[in-house]
Amino acid sequence: MYTLPKDTKITNQVLNDVIEYNERYKDRYKMLENYYLGKQAIMSRTKEDRLKNNKVMINHAKYISDTNVGYLLGNPVDYQVSEGYDIKTLLDAYKKQTINDLDSEIAKDVSIFGLQYEYVYANEQAEPKSCEIDNKNAIIVYDDTVEHNKLFGLIYRPIYKGETFKYWEIIYCDNAVIRTYKSYSKSLNQVGKDQPHKFGKVPMIQYKNNPELLGDFEPVITLIDAYNLLQSDRVNDKEQLVDAILCMYGMDFDDNQAEMLKDSRMLANIPVDGRVEYLVKTLQEGDVDVLRQNLENDIHKISMVPNMSDENFVGNSSGVAIRYKLLAFEQNVKNKERYMEKGLMERFELYNNYLVAISKMSEVPVEEVDAVFTRNLPSNDYEVSQMINNLADFVDSETLISQLSFIKDASEIVEAKKKEDETKPKDPYDDLFKDNQIGDANLETQEDTGNDSEDTKNTLDDTLNK
Repeated sequence: MYTLPKDTKITNQVLNDVIEYNERYKDRYKMLENYYLGKQAIMSRTKEDRLKNNKVMINHAKYISDTNVGYLLGNPVDYQVSEGYDIKTLLDAYKKQTINDLDSEIAKDVSIFGLQYEYVYANEQAEPKSCEIDNKNAIIVYDDTVEHNKLFGLIYRPIYKGETFKYWEIIYCDNAVIRTYKSYSKSLNQVGKDQPHKFGKVPMIQYKNNPELLGDFEPVITLIDAYNLLQSDRVNDKEQLVDAILCMYGMDFDDNQAEMLKDSRMLANIPVDGRVEYLVKTLQEGDVDVLRQNLENDIHKISMVPNMSDENFVGNSSGVAIRYKLLAFEQNVKNKERYMEKGLMERFELYNNYLVAISKMSEVPVEEVDAVFTRNLPSNDYEVSQMINNLADFVDSETLISQLSFIKDASEIVEAKKKEDETKPKDPYDDLFKDNQIGDANLETQEDTGNDSEDTKNTLDDTLNK
């Protein structure tokens, strides 16, 4: 995190220092990108020409990142708002630009690099939009207070004419304006005037993977290298075994025999005291395989990403059993989820500020909105349905229905069921039953009335006789 005093005056020198600081991480970002793409250390290994140099690369880096992203965002993020607030306009703006695809791309780069940036802007139709910014060419500067509020953001990119570099284009944005510069070496020249924006805050968002800003596979790179090296050397040894050296003892070997051996792979006229054998290297496959398994287990253990091809995940395990096996993975993804949610809420606030400013929607406090993440896990709907039946008398219908994996919008299902019940034809026997109840009640009333009348008559006769 790059910080400056809150009252820092923005000068060319300040901006150049920020860019110079960010440039220090370019080599690291490039290395992590290469590992994800399969351009790993083993691919650049060199040996003498006479030695076998197979390059076997098992891309654990890509597996780790893709598994994390799929588990976190395999199902799109859902947004729920407190009663009394309406966010339909904002969600429509999300839907129009397929924001879920953007979320996945951001999450993937966060997994690879440890952080990524998003830039929020207004297009020509005055609609709020978002785009991902390459972290190698973007940075957000924070103040040095305990809250670390955003001061400004920078986006810079090289401009070429053909293959010739011309200048750097730098976009500066703070809480109020957007400013564009051209940089020729160290000098910055502002292009045009400051452009006010309506987002209310710095329209850049930083997504973090963890407090240390480490990528998901970054802590296991040495293990990945060791695994690739081991597998490559195993192939080398197998290939060298096929090309073993033929050793002959106690016999002469002329050119004709050499040609015969080359063509037929056989030798004739071997002396009684002669001996022929291959000089080979003894391969301890058992020991090598144990080492391979240990390396692979360590990769999955340290990265906290399970090996889905492991026998522990084979079979019809219950949902509870699967979750127990994924406990460490789940805890790690939960941490990632918190940081992802923070970035998504920053985006929501920027969009809301803009739409309020152009009178398209009412203000919705960010604390009234929840981003809901749904894990992409197999579920046993039969077990869930049993749970729903057991809890029907204690929990509302909408909450129970939302537990079913195939239900996307529980409130919509509840409303549809209510309408169905209202339009459903009534059973005629229901009315008959009600009429009988009324008749019985009237009969009871008449009997009671008759008794009361008789009692009243007897009381009156007694009074007259007196």
